[in-house]
Amino acid sequence: MLCLLSAPAIFLGLLMIVKCPSCAAKFRLDREKLAGKRVTLRCARCRTPFTAELPHVPAVELKAKVRVLIAHSDKELCGTIREIVENAGFEGVLQHNGDEVLTTMDVLRPQVAVVDVALQGLYAFEVVEKVRRRPGLENVKIILLSSVYNRAAYKRSPNSLYGADDYIEKHHIPYDLVLKINRLLVDATPATGPTVQGEAEKNGLKLSSADDVMQSPDFINSVNKKIQSAEQQEVSADDATERQRAERLARIIVSDISLYYQERVDEGIQEGNWSELLANEIREARQLFSERFPSPQIQNSKILEAAFLDFLNKRSRELGL
Repeated sequence: MLCLLSAPAIFLGLLMIVKCPSCAAKFRLDREKLAGKRVTLRCARCRTPFTAELPHVPAVELKAKVRVLIAHSDKELCGTIREIVENAGFEGVLQHNGDEVLTTMDVLRPQVAVVDVALQGLYAFEVVEKVRRRPGLENVKIILLSSVYNRAAYKRSPNSLYGADDYIEKHHIPYDLVLKINRLLVDATPATGPTVQGEAEKNGLKLSSADDVMQSPDFINSVNKKIQSAEQQEVSADDATERQRAERLARIIVSDISLYYQERVDEGIQEGNWSELLANEIREARQLFSERFPSPQIQNSKILEAAFLDFLNKRSRELGL
């Protein structure tokens, strides 16, 4: 008679994270749907069969969802991200301005915040700095959302995240966002490297039925189309002037560079040679900006240069310079 091993468990709101007793691969189970049941699982990594017992969930816990704050100026993109996190069993809360993000976090105390690096009102590094200093928010897990103005430009991972816990690029959202949230909540460890679609199996995460839907090609294609549409809308909105659209693109460009090259940015600010250290990135940024906004009126306005100086001045203040 086969004797099945029993899996150790961690409770996380309405989720129960169980580990394979043989290889410690993680599986995520819905406590509400499986309450009071004993289930038999087979590890996706080592193929070991084992059991897990899910206790009844007290009524008060049925309302205790993990809360995820989504902070981005684009409302359509926020709605798409909320759809993903709510399909995974989390509660999604939206905000679109840096100062409002801080107020919302003070009131609602989310466990996770997904913050656009080019957030209006406050740059992401300012949000991180302020959140880390606010009583009661020290343990909020922060995932920076890259604006990805040119995904082909990046062949590296950020070495530093201004004190945030992780980052994600827009085109990885349908594959990796829920995985990253779970990893931060369960393991509470930083993860600065990019993930790929196959990392769920590598990390031993068994996705729930909602996640299976989210990993389907139709869902992924639908989400990616919404993301691309939202990205285009950010710098081509009909209700914005050409200058406003150009200013938005400039902020996106500068914010992305600041995310991927923080060490060089900070060194350049401290040594006074940031334009030399970031010469290649600045040249690429100018080329992209000129392609998107070639009119002499915009080019003569020095909008991109002003965006760089605005960021550098604010970062200098954060560094105490």
